[in-house]
Amino acid sequence: KRGGGPAADDSSGGGGGGSASVGRSGGAPAKSRRGMTPAAGDAEVPVPPPPDPAANGRWKLCVKGFRRGGAGCPCCGDDWVGAAPPPPRPRAATAAAAGSGAGGFGRENGTGNGASPRRADMSSEAPRPPPQPPLPEAPQSVSDRGGEGQSASSVPKVGAFFDSHCHLEEVLQTIRRHAVAPSLNNHVHELSGEELRCWRALGWLKGPGEVFNGDDEAAGSADEFVNPTWEKLWNELTPQEAEAAVGLGYDEAAWNKNVWLLPRSTSWQDLGDELRRRLAMLGESPKTWAKWSGGVSVTGVAVDLNDLRSWHALYPREQEAAACLGFTPATWNNEECADIADCISNMFGGTDFEGCITQGCDAESLDGAKRLALSHPKVFVSFGCHPKAAWSYDDALEQKIMQCIKACGSKMLAWGEFGLDYSHPHFGRVAGNRRRQREVFARQLDLAIPLGYPLVVHSRAADRDTLRVLRRKVPRDWKMHIHSFRGSIQFMEAMIEEFPNAYIGLPGIVTMADPDAQELCRRCPLEKLLLETDSPYLPLMGHTYSHPGLIPEVIRKVAELKAVPEREVAAMMRRNVRAVYGI
Repeated sequence: KRGGGPAADDSSGGGGGGSASVGRSGGAPAKSRRGMTPAAGDAEVPVPPPPDPAANGRWKLCVKGFRRGGAGCPCCGDDWVGAAPPPPRPRAATAAAAGSGAGGFGRENGTGNGASPRRADMSSEAPRPPPQPPLPEAPQSVSDRGGEGQSASSVPKVGAFFDSHCHLEEVLQTIRRHAVAPSLNNHVHELSGEELRCWRALGWLKGPGEVFNGDDEAAGSADEFVNPTWEKLWNELTPQEAEAAVGLGYDEAAWNKNVWLLPRSTSWQDLGDELRRRLAMLGESPKTWAKWSGGVSVTGVAVDLNDLRSWHALYPREQEAAACLGFTPATWNNEECADIADCISNMFGGTDFEGCITQGCDAESLDGAKRLALSHPKVFVSFGCHPKAAWSYDDALEQKIMQCIKACGSKMLAWGEFGLDYSHPHFGRVAGNRRRQREVFARQLDLAIPLGYPLVVHSRAADRDTLRVLRRKVPRDWKMHIHSFRGSIQFMEAMIEEFPNAYIGLPGIVTMADPDAQELCRRCPLEKLLLETDSPYLPLMGHTYSHPGLIPEVIRKVAELKAVPEREVAAMMRRNVRAVYGI
């Protein structure tokens, strides 16, 4: 029920928001808390009150130290809406610390967990990786790991589903890293003393907000700064706690929606006797209150998993710490992937999962995307040049794209992702960069249209120029997928009106408390939607990292927002994939 924290406004994905790139040491895109609803300033976003606690997961914490959700987050990259987000409340059982430093790195280049994974050498001559630890039997969601909320097996199935856009090689690298280094799945307060020492040695814990200052005994003192009462739902409060909450101005709706009603930046001594008495009835103490008012932070800004160094760049002491966490040089450098067949069987949904389209959209990802498309019948591919790689586009790269298209044959379904992206805070304003992107976009359209491929268009902060190029180059009836869209409603409506076979890609950020993404979902006709994860870059609420098997959760959210049965949404999404991609 606490507030405060800095803002971050960058986000990732083709017009998408709430991005989280995958950091070499941080794992995967950040998750958001379950059922997070906006604060008072965001009351216009309708979210039904939660039912009984057994049917709902808990609200979670960002690793950077801020509650994720409706007000945005400096980790997840959600746009700021309404009041500032509350600071952290560590709890006994939460899911993986998948947060990050702002200003992610890699193709999507948004805020997130740091760099996109270094792609493995996927050539046929590459040696086989060593045996891998077994994968979890189901996606490790917040509710699953925390022992709360619905288990994966208890959630009704939505039927067959398809992920229309992902970066599968990076997803498999992320899964592999989390399998070999389990501490990536934990918040700071969940780490053991040995794991804390390793994180400190690697520089992942540092800064003035850190409560663990090298004292091994300090790790055990974290609970002194935690008040578990704030994690309860209203119907879990004791009568005395409910009475105290009412005295503070809370009712059931305000409590469950996490509305901030308490003083900010006020010391315990300055609160007044009556307020201190009611807070004490809720389990508050000077130590726990000091944490919220800036005195002590257990998980605050001290966590930085945005480690871009290669294994050989680490000092011997850091290599020892990384090895203690479970890393090998290959897993640290993202040169190993989880087994695709195991992931599809155990994580992605098995028989209900009918496939995904992975992207080969720069020089580094082409070979890996080709190998994966040829390695499994449920993996398809599109090739092109991402706008942030436009500077590298030349005759050699174009020839390599054409070779990959030829090698994949019928597994090659579309051209892309490609388009325009002016979102970079510096290079996005540079006229030469914009001009180069437009040239590369037009050149690729001249190749894709004669070949007859549908287009996977990435447009971010470039609505006007994207429309101009498409109007000039693309036939009106051409099939297009405007991927991970989170731009303006005007652009969406123009695309649907002017290009009857254009479809709007909706990523997993719609599951988060993002009013703009949810309004786009409500306004876009169901028959014009394509669902995608854009994994592992864009997050889904309540998950350590995203992957293609989480499409059913996006389907459920769309069904909720549109008040349509889940199976009807699932069936329509499958028909839309068939209409665009022919599968």
